[in-house]
Amino acid sequence: MSELADTEDAPEDAPKKKSLLSRLAPLAVLLAGLVAFFVLGGPQYLDAERAQTLLRGMNDWVQANLILALIAYMIFYALAVSISVPGALWFTIGAGFLFGPWFGTGVAVFGATVGATIIFLAARYAFADWVRSKFPGYVKKLQDGFSRDAFTYVVILRLIPALPFFGINIATALLNVPVRAYFFGTLLGVIPGAFVYATVGDAIGRAAAEGVPSFGSLLTPEVIGAMAAFALLAILPWAYKRFTAKHSGGDAA
Repeated sequence: MSELADTEDAPEDAPKKKSLLSRLAPLAVLLAGLVAFFVLGGPQYLDAERAQTLLRGMNDWVQANLILALIAYMIFYALAVSISVPGALWFTIGAGFLFGPWFGTGVAVFGATVGATIIFLAARYAFADWVRSKFPGYVKKLQDGFSRDAFTYVVILRLIPALPFFGINIATALLNVPVRAYFFGTLLGVIPGAFVYATVGDAIGRAAAEGVPSFGSLLTPEVIGAMAAFALLAILPWAYKRFTAKHSGGDAA
């Protein structure tokens, strides 16, 4: 009888294990990509000098094959973000170096958005149901806030990140934010930061063409304007807190 019970239980356990493996498979593929990046020596190109040497070597080919280069760099950027390569801002600087501030911003924005959406979907597929079952009350409270205007929340998190880029990808996935709101919120929210770094990359590229860039040579009007805009975004949380505190205090009085 015990043998019969064991055989009857086995078919029920097998689908659960298979289901768990299938849920983790996309994340496992992304993790394998990150491991491959480190094993194959990818981190060496996060060094500023080596990255600049590589980009300068690519410059002639990029100018001769602009459309292909834009597509290739966008795919590369999306893959790098999807496997959570550290220091992705260097890829945005590289985009500005190769393509200028406008095309560089476009490449970075679309690459970052597609890559972030890939890991968002993988994390949601793997963990969202488990988190909701383990912490139903906490998740429901957060979800209720996000569901009212998920798009706006995602834009704010991207503009004024309270978490690292990777952390936002995971947190929003666990809260089951709608894919459309996440995609377009990320697309809009990363534009200011991408423009700043792409503008810096463009300034580095132009200065490098004239010799070894100095700090002064990078302070072009475009870079100063981009940095000023970014600084304005950085003080928005403080301004918002001051405004809401004053408003709530007025109501209380």
